Amino acid sequence: MTSLLRVLAVTAAIGALVLGGASTALAAAPNGSAASVARYEFDDEWCFDYGTSYDCSVVDGTLFVTTTPDGRDIARITFRELVKSYTPDGTQIGSTRIVAFDRTVFADGGQDQTFSVTHTRATGDFGTCISTYQFKIVDYEVLVDRYLGPGCN
Repeated sequence: MTSLLRVLAVTAAIGALVLGGASTALAAAPNGSAASVARYEFDDEWCFDYGTSYDCSVVDGTLFVTTTPDGRDIARITFRELVKSYTPDGTQIGSTRIVAFDRTVFADGGQDQTFSVTHTRATGDFGTCISTYQFKIVDYEVLVDRYLGPGCN
């Protein structure tokens, strides 16, 4: 259940980036033939109390959108989340670190290319689990590679 909540939190954070609910810094090109770049940042932290334990998360995300002279939009998202798990008395019992990178190209009125990689390291009473997921869309076909290290179920 905790991992489901973390996935929902990550999805909500990335959604906030995409919808523009973050701070904006726009660097427009000096002439009409160069690319322009918009940057959106999202930083947040929160805690979930489960009664028998609680998790505290710190999230940093950035969305860069580059508009090229030929009309393509290239979106790049970098995302980091650190979650620390504690007992009610404040003793740390585990942690999870997620680092992700996404790149999507929009061209010809649709999504042309997508590449995403997510790396997770979790530690707790179960030991340590390191996993990496790679997601690509190539010629409208979804390709997913999953790498699970020792200690992962």
